[in-house]
Amino acid sequence: MAQKYAPISDDDNSNDFIQRRSIGSGVADNNDSGSESSNTLHNRFPNVAETQNFDQFNTIDRMSDNTVTTNFDITNNDRKFLTGRYKKLLWEKGKMFITLTCIAITIGCIAGFIQIFTETLVNWKTGHCSRNFLLNKSFCCSEITSGNMRNELSSKRNYILSKREEYECIDQGLWVERTGLISPFIIFIGLSVTFATMSTLMVTYLAPMATGSGITEIKVWVSGFEYRSDFLNGVTLIVKSIALPLAISAGLSIGKEGPSVHYATCCGYIITRWLLKDSLTYSTQFEYLTAASGAGVAVAFGAPIGGVLFGIEEIAAAAEFNTSTLWKSYYVALVGVTTLKIINPFRNGQIIQFNVTYDKDWRINEIPVFIILGIFGGLYGKFVSSWNISYVNFRRKYLSRWPMQEVIILALLTSFISYFNEFLKLDMTESMGILFHECLENSDNENSSVFGHRLCQLDENTHVMSFLQVLLSLLAATLIRSLLVIISYGAKVPAGIFVPSMAVGATFGRALSLIVERFFTGTGAITPGTYAFLGATATLCGITNLTLTVVVIMFELTGAFIYIIPTMIVVAIVRIILSNTGVAGIADQMVFVNGFPLYEKLWEEEEFMDDYTAEDVMSSQLITLKETTYVSELEAILYDSNDKKNVKGFPIIKDGDELEADQRCVGYVLRKHLTAKLLAQDISSANAHKILISFTASSEESLHNSSNTQITHNICFKDIVNTSPITVKPTVPTSLLFTMFKQMGCKTIIVEKDGILQGLVTGKDILKFERTKACEVIAPKYTYNEKLNQIFWSMLEPIIKRVSKI
Repeated sequence: MAQKYAPISDDDNSNDFIQRRSIGSGVADNNDSGSESSNTLHNRFPNVAETQNFDQFNTIDRMSDNTVTTNFDITNNDRKFLTGRYKKLLWEKGKMFITLTCIAITIGCIAGFIQIFTETLVNWKTGHCSRNFLLNKSFCCSEITSGNMRNELSSKRNYILSKREEYECIDQGLWVERTGLISPFIIFIGLSVTFATMSTLMVTYLAPMATGSGITEIKVWVSGFEYRSDFLNGVTLIVKSIALPLAISAGLSIGKEGPSVHYATCCGYIITRWLLKDSLTYSTQFEYLTAASGAGVAVAFGAPIGGVLFGIEEIAAAAEFNTSTLWKSYYVALVGVTTLKIINPFRNGQIIQFNVTYDKDWRINEIPVFIILGIFGGLYGKFVSSWNISYVNFRRKYLSRWPMQEVIILALLTSFISYFNEFLKLDMTESMGILFHECLENSDNENSSVFGHRLCQLDENTHVMSFLQVLLSLLAATLIRSLLVIISYGAKVPAGIFVPSMAVGATFGRALSLIVERFFTGTGAITPGTYAFLGATATLCGITNLTLTVVVIMFELTGAFIYIIPTMIVVAIVRIILSNTGVAGIADQMVFVNGFPLYEKLWEEEEFMDDYTAEDVMSSQLITLKETTYVSELEAILYDSNDKKNVKGFPIIKDGDELEADQRCVGYVLRKHLTAKLLAQDISSANAHKILISFTASSEESLHNSSNTQITHNICFKDIVNTSPITVKPTVPTSLLFTMFKQMGCKTIIVEKDGILQGLVTGKDILKFERTKACEVIAPKYTYNEKLNQIFWSMLEPIIKRVSKI
């Protein structure tokens, strides 16, 4: 077989060389292996959208469980604040709880800031506080709510100001609503566009990684593929925490729950790397990141148990489950939500956002309505996610040069349309609070003034025009919000999709309740707010494809436990529809749309994986290291500009086999460990060719066995070598290889035949092979209507260019 050798330096011995050997043929991704250049490699795999961003991720070997910060001399890295014996002992015993507590308190504080800041900006669009312009309505009217709470020993409190308290606050002149026809409209539109512009400017120029939701990237990270470091750094955390309230306050059809997962995970990443940097392994880091992500949902919804389940069911779905992850998630969610309650951003002492009291139990004859709501949620999840993905493709192809202009146009369009529809103009959580609430029969009761909304004034005697006005307003809000979600999710601002989807389901459910009351049951027979609640449950399940998490979150949001069976019925119908149509949650779909690596389940349609073997996937163009090598040889390989960006690991072959066609593999070593180990030695370049490195034997043994008298001393690198790498035969089916990578979490598998090295396969290799073959054998996962895109672009392009000139 052909072999190529490249000299390293003038003072090398005759056998000092970089070995590049060719072993047969194969297909592989060299980003994680000791293989050939990337240009040759990428020609082996067809370019498909499902693998476009693999190179941005670094595969983590979960089996070797390497430390996050590679440091081979940590004895001098003790923190300055741990100077005493007892302090060090206390730290060792309590570092886990200290770290978890720091993460949770930080997440709770940021959540409180976001809630207060968001409400303040939203309130500024419609009024201001007379005693302090900077206060939002909850803080401005807190004196009234505090007085009412002292006077009412058993107060039924809503998550926002009751209507009676709001009117009292306005009557006393504490809160001043904007009046008139023109000026309120101009201020509403102007502030919406201003907030959106500020948000997209921050994301575009300060932290591009702060855009979007972040759930997909975190899910991939926790599964074993480490993303770019700036995705979870401090700048991204700060920008996301400020740009998120600005984007929500702009009125865009986006939510804070997905971005809350991102900033919470940033907190977990930063704090663990600071406090646990000397002992933090990747598997432990994944547990902390999962716990932090669940806490993000917990503080966003005020649902601690739902947040824990979200971390397990969504974020850690592709990772190995560990009971310690469950405990960490529980503790962080508990402390985070408790911190939020202490901050009291709603100024009512509660964390339940929609505190409702459904005093009427459901009836059997309502089950058909529950089924209708479930069908709506399933169809919503199927079509909205599909249309959003089509629009994401359109955005990448036509709008990538104008991200800020797109956001400005979205804000202008959304605010203009929303201003004329009550259920769109209100903040989404406030709107759902109205739709969820029960209508009280006794109008003389003071508590009825909490929800004296026109929805509760409709009955069978209401004029048909009044009925149609409310019904059409709800249906219009459902349709318009759905369309706005499709074009808003994925724009260049922090954006979630949970709450907007819930708002769509709530307006549809409430419209359905009006129809049921008007034509079937009559007033008072059902609780209309429950249909809005169940509709929100259906659409949340439809867009996320989660089950238990959705049920628990909705109960924690409302406290409507008597409707547990209807809720489970609705969720079951949604899941049946999604399962039969093969639709995954939006986060899972975005893995393929963005071309991220993730070990998914092999479907029945992918039987072709049994027809191929490891020989068809393996990388055979390898860069190997000898069992013993000189420092100069190793440095030349590590700092070779042609290979530095591509080769991240090296098979180690037995001494004496370097000139043979058949070579035996005795271990595998990662580039980053070699680099760190070499830097720790402090070797001068003048002596590099005289110092021998041994990867398998001790320093004394290598020095004793060496015949070169010029060797000054020997260094042992045995501690960083995997001397027992996972090996397979070339005939192993690729379906089994895929399962091995998924279940074992290894980074590289060596292919050997009768003990002779044939090649290697990485996790990215098998994923690229699986996805490219699926596109060839079955069909591309997503197809787009290019003709429709061009028509839409021809209408949008003049608007974009005109906005660019402003």
